[in-house]
Amino acid sequence: MSKSIQVLERAMNLLEAFDEDHQEMGVTELADRLGLHKATVHRILRTLEKGGFIQQNDDNSKYHLGWQLIPLGTLALQHFDLRRLATDLLQKLLEEHQETVDMAVYQSGEMYYLEVLESPQPVKIAARPGRGLPVHCTATGKAFLAFAEPEEVDKILSRELKRYTPQTPTDPDLIRKEFDEIRSKGYATSREEFEDGITAVAAPVFNRKGKVEAVIAIPGPSYRIPDERMNELGEAVCIVARTLTARLRGISGVVHEGDL
Repeated sequence: MSKSIQVLERAMNLLEAFDEDHQEMGVTELADRLGLHKATVHRILRTLEKGGFIQQNDDNSKYHLGWQLIPLGTLALQHFDLRRLATDLLQKLLEEHQETVDMAVYQSGEMYYLEVLESPQPVKIAARPGRGLPVHCTATGKAFLAFAEPEEVDKILSRELKRYTPQTPTDPDLIRKEFDEIRSKGYATSREEFEDGITAVAAPVFNRKGKVEAVIAIPGPSYRIPDERMNELGEAVCIVARTLTARLRGISGVVHEGDL
């Protein structure tokens, strides 16, 4: 094996070492997992970091997957089962309620749009697949947090929580207080907590292991989503999320347009 191919193989093995249980690792931990010398791992990390494929957490000096992987992953996700199984459900949701519909997944402390169907209305919420969202102040993020593993919730809420608008929640205890209501209703809400003038509802989709696989949301201009309509949209998103959950688990389930 040539030296260049060996280096490439080691770089690929390093990227693959990150998973749900090992989202951040230091040089020593990576060296142990890969069976390589720490100096070798450090050189590979520096090269990947320059390309944006790896990033270092300034708070603890550990490394995690970088943002440059997002656009590459988005292309790959065109053939991803989750997206394929959700397409018709998201389209029906859009047609029934005429507001933007999106689906996002959690990765390394943020929610990332996997699919976005834009509202046909002149004033609408537009986003692009691959864009990241904060977890603590979006309906999408809170729908994830309410059902996430306690360790992951603690990890997210222990960080400094950025304030985006006057309505942004930055007190971890207040955010946690919402979880019981979210679990009871099945969906989360956000009214101008991330962006002024934008309100959203979101519901989680679960995989076979009972973990949140994705979150489906409807964001829209706040003036078009008063409280009474928020409840209506929340119920509609729940129906679609439950149906997609059933599909992921191999259970037959169909959403009727009148149910959305």
